[in-house]
Amino acid sequence: MFNQRKTIQNNIDTHLNYVKNGVDSYRKQSFSEQRININHNVFKRISINYLRNIGYINFQKNNEFFRTFYGFRLFAGDGSRFELPNKKLTLKEFGFPENYNRVPQVIFSGVVDVLNDFIIDGLIGRRGVGEHTLIHKNIENCRRLIIPEESIFIFDRGHNSIELMVRIIEMHSFFVIRLKKDTYTCEREGMTFDDEIVQIGLDKIRRKKFKSNHFKNKMRVVNALNLRIVNIELETGEIESLITNLPQETMSKEQLKEIYNARGGIECTYKTLKQRLQIQNYTAQTEIGIQQDIYATFLLYNIYCYSKIYLNLIINKNMRKKGKNDHYEVNQSNLISRLKIDLFETILDPSKVKTSSTT
Repeated sequence: MFNQRKTIQNNIDTHLNYVKNGVDSYRKQSFSEQRININHNVFKRISINYLRNIGYINFQKNNEFFRTFYGFRLFAGDGSRFELPNKKLTLKEFGFPENYNRVPQVIFSGVVDVLNDFIIDGLIGRRGVGEHTLIHKNIENCRRLIIPEESIFIFDRGHNSIELMVRIIEMHSFFVIRLKKDTYTCEREGMTFDDEIVQIGLDKIRRKKFKSNHFKNKMRVVNALNLRIVNIELETGEIESLITNLPQETMSKEQLKEIYNARGGIECTYKTLKQRLQIQNYTAQTEIGIQQDIYATFLLYNIYCYSKIYLNLIINKNMRKKGKNDHYEVNQSNLISRLKIDLFETILDPSKVKTSSTT
């Protein structure tokens, strides 16, 4: 988490400055040997606990500090390719052949609150594990962290499987998914309006594609799903089709367009993780070590997101006092840099919180 993207020994020496028990040296080898005893999921749990502590995960009341869309939180799910070190041990543990002569890549799949930018869940797969498998695990992991009835999941064309829709419907939540042009063509050809409830048939061929036996068996007695398809004309003249289980009286056609457009926030998240936080700059070659690096970066990213929201609030409040009504935002690059430098010291001594240098 406190990796400043330098060498391991440099990171160790930097943080030894804060140790007060007389330890003045620590070998890189000793660090690497001890870190394998740390479960990588610890960092994910700490990140979730952080979201609880700041009031984001709170089932008792709605915290107005965090943004919603007409009372709904918007969660985008998507995958991204993460590069791995081309090292013998890394290749072996992630399922690559020993003589692999290219940059090894695996799929990382995450769910992000695109209005507040927080990472709710993320998983990195081994070679051959695709987005479909990972996104189902993401959604299941999110179940206990959200209020399903007040949550909308947004997906691009690569995630328009009926099984994913069924999973979200079963948890009493909602989805907005962009359809491929060749998906559900028979059902869409029968539409007479741009916003209709359409029966999506569940025949044997479609049920056979289900990976989960639970949903496959459950859907045997269901002949069709009544879902809403909305056709939206873009500025280019192209027609974009969205499928959803949101009722027409809950969200209008224009609101569905806004919801889907918000999906781009997850791409910004991946860009920040890769470029600003250098999440692919690993300090280990083992699978568990790489997972530690990735999930520890989650925590740093979520702290950054909350700090950004909080500081933007302070900045704009101060500017309004000066008669300036434009919207101002914290310098994001500077904020991330300060967090990398000051966060460790701030945790050890909260009285040393610094805010002025980030604005």
